[in-house]
Amino acid sequence: LIHVIPEGGFLRRMATEEAAHAEKIVGELRSDIIKFYQHSKGSIEAIGLLFSEMAKQPLPPQVICQILGLDVETVKAAFEAGKPPVATQDQLIDAVQKSVDLEDTVEMYKPIFTRHIKRFQNAEEVMRELGPQMTEFHKKVGGNVDSIAAFFLDLAPEASRAQGMPPGMINALLRIDPSAKTCQAEDFLGCFERNLDLSDTVAVIKPVLDRHSQ
Repeated sequence: LIHVIPEGGFLRRMATEEAAHAEKIVGELRSDIIKFYQHSKGSIEAIGLLFSEMAKQPLPPQVICQILGLDVETVKAAFEAGKPPVATQDQLIDAVQKSVDLEDTVEMYKPIFTRHIKRFQNAEEVMRELGPQMTEFHKKVGGNVDSIAAFFLDLAPEASRAQGMPPGMINALLRIDPSAKTCQAEDFLGCFERNLDLSDTVAVIKPVLDRHSQ
C-alpha cells in the first residue's frame, strides 16, 4: 500500500527535521561562532563578510540586517551618524542557525569561521605590533589624507599601484567627509585594521611604514 502523507503534514515534518539539523550544526559550531563574535565585537560589516562567504556571493546590507533581525533604516541612520551598530551574540547564533539547510554539514561552515577568526587574529597582532608607529606616522603627516593614501597605495599590489587610487576613495575608506583633507588618528587606525587580510603581516607592512615614517 502507498501511504499518502497530507502536504501540510509533510512540510511540517520537513521543517521540524531542518530545525533539528540546524540546531545540531550550530551546537557543533558554537565555540567557533562565539570566538568569531568575540573577535568581531558584533560588527555588522564583519558578519556581512562572513555570511557572504557562506552564501558564495556578496550579500547586500539589507539582507544581512534581515538575517540578524535588525531594522535596515535604523542601521543606516546609525552608520550615517558615525556610530555603527553591533549585533548581539544571540543574534549571530540565531542567524547562523536560520541559514543552515538540511543538506549542510559542519565541514561546510568550519573552514569559513576558521579563516575569518585567523584574519582577526592577524589584524590584532599587526595593530599590537605596529599601532604605536602608525599613530606616530599619523601625527607626523598631520592626518593628511593624501599622505595616508600614498601609504595605503604603497601596500597595494603592483597593478593597483600603477592605476593609483580613484578620487574620493581614501575618504570613503576612512569614513570621513568627502571634502575633508585630514582625518583623526582613530579614523586612520580603524580603517587600516578593518581592511587587513591574512597576507598583510607585520613583516610585509613594517618596511613600507618605515619608509613613510622617515
